[in-house]
Amino acid sequence: MYMVGENPFLSDPNINKVRKALSALDFLVVQDIFLTETAEFADVVLPAALWGEKTGTFTNSDRTVHVSLKAVDPPGEARSDLDIFLDFAQRMSFRDKDGKPLVKWTDPAGAFEAWKECSRGCPCDYSGLSYELLQEGSGLQWPCTAEAPRGTERLYTDGRFPTAATRCQTYGHDLATGAAIAAERYKAADPAGRAILRPADVYETSEEPDAEYPFLVTTGRVVHHFHTRTKTGRVPGLNSAAPDVFVQLNEQEARRLGVQDGDLVAVETRRGRIEGAVRTAALPPGHLFVPFHYGWFDAPDRVRAANELTEMRWDPVSKQPTFKRAAARLRRIEAFTPPAKPAQRTKAVGGTKDIVRRATKALGLTRPHLAEYLGILAENEEQMAQSFVSLRSRHPADAEVAGTGRLLETWSREHLDLLRPFMKRYGSRAEGDAKKLRQVLLGSKKPGSLGLVRDLHDLWVLAHGSKIALIVLRQAGRALRDPAFESTLERLSIGNERQIGWILTKLKQTAPQALVVPT
Repeated sequence: MYMVGENPFLSDPNINKVRKALSALDFLVVQDIFLTETAEFADVVLPAALWGEKTGTFTNSDRTVHVSLKAVDPPGEARSDLDIFLDFAQRMSFRDKDGKPLVKWTDPAGAFEAWKECSRGCPCDYSGLSYELLQEGSGLQWPCTAEAPRGTERLYTDGRFPTAATRCQTYGHDLATGAAIAAERYKAADPAGRAILRPADVYETSEEPDAEYPFLVTTGRVVHHFHTRTKTGRVPGLNSAAPDVFVQLNEQEARRLGVQDGDLVAVETRRGRIEGAVRTAALPPGHLFVPFHYGWFDAPDRVRAANELTEMRWDPVSKQPTFKRAAARLRRIEAFTPPAKPAQRTKAVGGTKDIVRRATKALGLTRPHLAEYLGILAENEEQMAQSFVSLRSRHPADAEVAGTGRLLETWSREHLDLLRPFMKRYGSRAEGDAKKLRQVLLGSKKPGSLGLVRDLHDLWVLAHGSKIALIVLRQAGRALRDPAFESTLERLSIGNERQIGWILTKLKQTAPQALVVPT
């Protein structure tokens, strides 16, 4: 794993689970500006430059783009993130779809020009910006184009949002499940430039306080620190203003528990515990608050990372973890307890040659899961072909089943032929599940029009087995950057959708006769 500017040993929920996951890695590279808790755990640390030690642009949440110029050289072996990425891309010889070098720039200005072209025509259009223009004042707000050369202070002054279906790249998500909304559903409710307002139900997805864990603990921030204190924890003025973790609770709760400001307490959840000093505050009864910034880079003998307490659940749309609620209990302690030593990985040894050897070995690994899904799809297509044969033999009097069923059988066999080169390239492993499913679904003969409805129903289920396998493989095909594989899967998807379309149409035609007309 290659990790840049992240410190999951403190910032991710359920740190105990994070420890186990990172301990299982074969190789971990961390790129950061200081030796964070996670960087200490890495096989290789790539020291990066701070702002002021590199040139580049950054964009505020109000769309203002600024240029930051290098003022001093970075210390020691530290390099800017861009320099590290460019070096890595060159050594890995990354190529675009035409076989040319993927990265065609060598400095921040070149990267900015490339980004301008990426953004051209998008809502965040940077195409009219330049380093020279940005240095004239205190930044410009995108979109900045030939039509708006000084940026755009206000958006939507015409009272319309760019919500046309033809302009959207995604269509939103179900607010309860997080499932993507299909283009057809979005187009049917085209907002025509207006805002989309949807009600959202409240679902209690996290644990509630109970007799064993009677408090609700919330984690959050203090004004003096940013994230996991990678920078602010090393600024004496800020760190002296907020040097340590604390546990806030209601004054009445504190009196009931026999604790007061400054007393040491342990907060425990079903995942872990932390220890800190009491600080009473105007919190609702039954609530605790713990700031999440604190780790062990400057206190190795303490257990004080708030995400020891949190659970690894998240909002289905935003993917924001449940940092704000966990069932907890609190007890007074007399002294801090030294932390248990975290599980240790066997780190890479042997210097650069060994690192290269291990990385090369990892890149050469086969993809058994890809082979498994190719096997699933191939097996499904074989069983689809067999099912169309069975459908024709069971309902010979239906001319459409006899004629179109033969055509759809042919398509499934063509799909198999198209898959074979890729099964040879990537492997294939069949489990026999599709055959078992066909035997269960279409194993017994069902007579008459009701039998046809039941057979079409079962065939619909089998066809969607192929559809799901194609969805999975098309996502993998994009990651593989294999244009021939992607093109073949797209062709198969079109055929599969046409098969499903016929099955659905035939079901709708047959159902009234089968279910309503007396026999």
